Amino acid sequence: MKRHLLTCLAGFAGALIATSVSAETIWRLSNWIPSTHPVVVDILQVWAKQVETATEGRVKFQFVSALGAPPAHFDLVRNGVADVALIGPSYTPARFSLTRAAELPFLSDTSRASSLALSRAQEKFFAKANEFQGVKLAGIWTHGPAHIFTIKVPVNSVADIKGLKIRTAGGIADEVAQLADASPFFAPASQTYEVLSKGVADGILFPAESIPGFRLETIIRYGTLIKGGIDQLVHAVIINQAKWDALSEADKAAVDKVSGEAMTVMASTVWDRINAEGIATMKKAGIQLHEASPAMMKDLQARYAGLLDAWYADAAKKDVDGKAAWAFIQETVRQVNSQAKAN
Repeated sequence: MKRHLLTCLAGFAGALIATSVSAETIWRLSNWIPSTHPVVVDILQVWAKQVETATEGRVKFQFVSALGAPPAHFDLVRNGVADVALIGPSYTPARFSLTRAAELPFLSDTSRASSLALSRAQEKFFAKANEFQGVKLAGIWTHGPAHIFTIKVPVNSVADIKGLKIRTAGGIADEVAQLADASPFFAPASQTYEVLSKGVADGILFPAESIPGFRLETIIRYGTLIKGGIDQLVHAVIINQAKWDALSEADKAAVDKVSGEAMTVMASTVWDRINAEGIATMKKAGIQLHEASPAMMKDLQARYAGLLDAWYADAAKKDVDGKAAWAFIQETVRQVNSQAKAN
């Protein structure tokens, strides 16, 4: 009887261990950004830890080297090659036309305002169009205002941009460069050092942080700062739908609690901090920075006037009221900025 009891207890303990192991979910996050970049260290890794804590260790992350090119990461996650990834919707503009609203020129001087406006517009207006169909959207934000950075010549007017080869992230940024008579070409952020150091590009549209973030402060010599940003790249974190569906309802609720707008606030706070640090780093490195003149801003505004109408047309194709969505985005930006000033 004693031997039989011990055997039963051993079997019961083994079953408990097996249940414990099977209850732990490991999500593989395919990471195409340098592992030391703040997006990884201060956003993705922080969120991963928050998820692990919220689920009491039942959901954990394994960061792996990129399982494909940056523009391929939506499909890598949707098809289950990766479980989680950061994506840049503008890398595949044919799929994501609605999120382009947050990339239109002159939207906001802060990531926080544009990010919250986008996150709320996504939920209120864009979600029904299913641009993220096939994956779980965990969070979305923008990197903050992008500016014009060049290697050989300063940009004091739109005429100075004419003919320059400008690296862009695709989407609105391509149109922004073209309308300023530059020659845009796409390259993922991870390839910017290579294209600039080899002279493939004469300049780049980037937020302030990304100059030191991608080790460009030794290459870039001039920066023209655009009020409200010449564009703002959207970032999103997505989860494989099957992996998400496999979670318990309790764990889904726990992950949601640290995702969505909570992730938007966390990520945009990081971006505003590191953008300010980026300006300081560039000044220390001797990069010549100046704000675009009123004449240059007026010229750019005239050139970009048609971008909003084009976005309205794209929104209509997906049965989204573009004018209502844009008014909502602008009002949210205004409210967030007003609250920031009041605090």
